[in-house]
Order: sequence, then structure tokens, then C-alpha cells
Amino acid sequence: MTAKEYLSRARSADRRINAKNRELHGLRLNVAQMGAQSNSERVQRSSSGDGMKIVDKIIDLQNEINGEIDALVELKKEIRGKINQLGDERYITVLTDYYINCMTWEQVAISSYFDLRYVYKLHGRALQSFRDKFGMN
Repeated sequence: MTAKEYLSRARSADRRINAKNRELHGLRLNVAQMGAQSNSERVQRSSSGDGMKIVDKIIDLQNEINGEIDALVELKKEIRGKINQLGDERYITVLTDYYINCMTWEQVAISSYFDLRYVYKLHGRALQSFRDKFGMN
């Protein structure tokens, strides 16, 4: 595994959790709409069963998300610990903001008061430093 692949695991996990949270939000909206329908008109028994299926999916998805969040917290803790060993504050800032805080490159540049091109250069240097420190490709 390369240094970039190792660090990117946190960003990827974060994106997956966010996608599942969006899915969860959609399911909750479906249940809310079904509830609104049942208050305004008689709903057939099969519709009520569909609502329970959605509620079951919501519970399962919420449990899945919670497990992934727990794993992500541990992964970010591990990655942050390694990043913090690099010594150069600029490298730490760029890698932490991008891989742990999931900022875009533009956001990293703004928050660190660096030019965007300089952020790219720092990222490359930080990855090299990470590779050297932890024996990665």
C-alpha cells in the first residue's frame, strides 16, 4: 500500500458514511411522507407493512453507519498519530486538512494561507516524508 492509499482510507470511509447518511435521510423522509398520508387518508394494510419495512431498513442502516463511524474514528486516530510524527508543521497541516478533515485543496490553501500551487508542492513533499518515515511506497 502506498502512503497516498493509506492516507486516503480515511477520506474514502468518510465519503461512504456521508453517502449512507444521505440514504438514511431519504428513508426517513419516505416514512414521514407515509405518516402524513395515513393521517389524511385511509391507508391499506399493505402500505402499513411497507412502512415497517422501511423502518427496519432505517434501523439496520443506522446501526451500520454507527459501526462505520466507530471504525473511522479509530482509523483517523491512527493516521493522525502518524501524520503528527512528521515534524514539519506545514506537512502536518496539509495532510491533516486534506485526509483527516476532508477539505478540498482550495480549502486547504485558504485555511493555511498558502497559494494553491504551493499546497500541491507541499503535499508531494509531505507524502515523500511520510513514505520515508513509515517505509511505504
